[in-house]
Amino acid sequence: MTAAAAALLGTDHYVYRRDGKIYVHRVGGGDPIVFLHAVGLSGWTWGKVIDQFARQFACYNIDMPGHDHSDIPPRKYSMDDYTDAIVDVMDAIGLERTHIVADHTGTMIALILAGKHPDRVNRMVLDGPIYWNRKIGQIIWEKWFLPKYTDTTSYHIPVRPQWGWEDWQVDHPGLDEAVFEEMKVIHERSRLWIRMSQEANSGFDVEVAAAKVNTPALLVYGETDVLRRGEERAREGIKGSVVKIVPDSAGVVHQQRPDEFVKLAVEFLNG
Repeated sequence: MTAAAAALLGTDHYVYRRDGKIYVHRVGGGDPIVFLHAVGLSGWTWGKVIDQFARQFACYNIDMPGHDHSDIPPRKYSMDDYTDAIVDVMDAIGLERTHIVADHTGTMIALILAGKHPDRVNRMVLDGPIYWNRKIGQIIWEKWFLPKYTDTTSYHIPVRPQWGWEDWQVDHPGLDEAVFEEMKVIHERSRLWIRMSQEANSGFDVEVAAAKVNTPALLVYGETDVLRRGEERAREGIKGSVVKIVPDSAGVVHQQRPDEFVKLAVEFLNG
């Protein structure tokens, strides 16, 4: 087997922290990319695109704390806590600088990281970037998230019940059934952690974090993605950012239009 072929098989790693271990899958070779997924998912969400990135880049696909292969921390995390965890992973695996490819909640972490540690982030590709201030986030928490937390029997606070495929389709237009099956497994593991993380991201002021960012960023939206409500503010608030709209996508472009996402991302990352 050639070295290039072996690299594309990938290797599994754990980074051990006081709050528990974090899982990292490494595949490919070249300039590094760290992949950050959304709350309620895992690194698995990048499965349709990561092998294409791995032809040119060393890809570090992380299961964020509390998700899938990574341990659930013993305390509630803020978005800054999530970011500190990613910095610890980068330190542990020897990444001084990296590109970042991120999805939804992961885009928040990418912005915090680029703002706090500008010397450690080269370029960012943000798929469906969340862009709100604390006031808008609180409205979304109260009107979008809270009404879904109706299970009062499983934990000390209400959590989302175990929805079926039909319910998730209504809540997430264009959702891939394979993604739903993966989400179901992760939600079964800790609906409480997901609720706490969604509360944390709803209470986070993305506008304040974005104002500190000077890192080149590509903002990718699906044509009918509801997050486009913040598109213009994101374009203006993230200095030097570029926006690309992908037709016939309801969002989560890397899953719905994987080839187009990779093409846009690789062109941008290569400058």
